[in-house]
Amino acid sequence: MPRRKDIVVVDQLETAIFNLLKEKEYKDISISELCDKAWVSRCTFYRNYNDMDDIIYQFFMRKSKKWWDENYNTFLKEEKNVSVSLFQYLLSLKDVILLIYQKGLSHIFEKHIFDSAINGRNVFDKEQSYSSARVSGSIVGLTNEWVRRGMQDSPEYLAKFLNKEIEYKTI
Repeated sequence: MPRRKDIVVVDQLETAIFNLLKEKEYKDISISELCDKAWVSRCTFYRNYNDMDDIIYQFFMRKSKKWWDENYNTFLKEEKNVSVSLFQYLLSLKDVILLIYQKGLSHIFEKHIFDSAINGRNVFDKEQSYSSARVSGSIVGLTNEWVRRGMQDSPEYLAKFLNKEIEYKTI
């Protein structure tokens, strides 16, 4: 279990990066400025992250893991549609997702989608690997179009397209 102090540092850095992105372009933000805004040292920053991309990437990975862990058993019982739940989860992050797309950082979000799909899976299994890539590509493509349209369509609407695109099995 992470130490409380580490959790606070992570929260401070995430808040700082997203607040700075609202004010300026990503390329204009320095690690020093980020650390000053978050009230942490550069040493603390580098103990937790490799670079600023890593803050955003880890934010999405942590949020996705939490969403998955909270819903996994329900998905197994088929009481909840995975696709609808996924887009509801993404909609809950609308402000952050729109911000990173606006700042040209969609590649970080997309990497998180692909990495989440294979997280903990046997990537040596060729069929599973291709299946995960197909699902991930569909999610990224639909999300890109959804963002382009301002994320106005409902999660249920997007889920219909994802479910048509793939024979949906638990990812």
